[in-house]
Amino acid sequence: MTAQRILILAYGNPLRCDDGLAWRAAEELSHLDLPNGVEIITRHQLTPELALPVSQAGTVLFIDAAQHGVPGEIRSGPVKPQRSSSAFTHEFSAGTILSLAKELYSACPNAFAISLCGECFDHGETLSPKVEERMPQLVDQVRELIQAANTSPLPL
Repeated sequence: MTAQRILILAYGNPLRCDDGLAWRAAEELSHLDLPNGVEIITRHQLTPELALPVSQAGTVLFIDAAQHGVPGEIRSGPVKPQRSSSAFTHEFSAGTILSLAKELYSACPNAFAISLCGECFDHGETLSPKVEERMPQLVDQVRELIQAANTSPLPL
């Protein structure tokens, strides 16, 4: 069985403390021995042009910081295509990017969102202690999803 192409989209603002946690996770993931076919893209926000690389993947993993919830809590779940009701790209969601990939390229890969609830979104480049402490679990969860996607399609 050949490994499928897996795209990791890590997004947030690395100059706003915990909002940059996805960039840190992407950095840590890039140092691991990941299977062939895994691509990591970091962005400040999700934008329409990401629909093309999303359409070319078998699985997409969206990583970001959550602003609401218990600081340090990790949440994950499937993402379904969802049309945006806003013309502002700053409000694009993972579901909106999947919807664009489906509309423009007739492709809709399996997708999961993995988020870690942040505590501090002030100006700065350091993570809060709770987020820093949970970063290894976030990276492990992403690595497990990569391994699962290479063995069989992820359940939606």
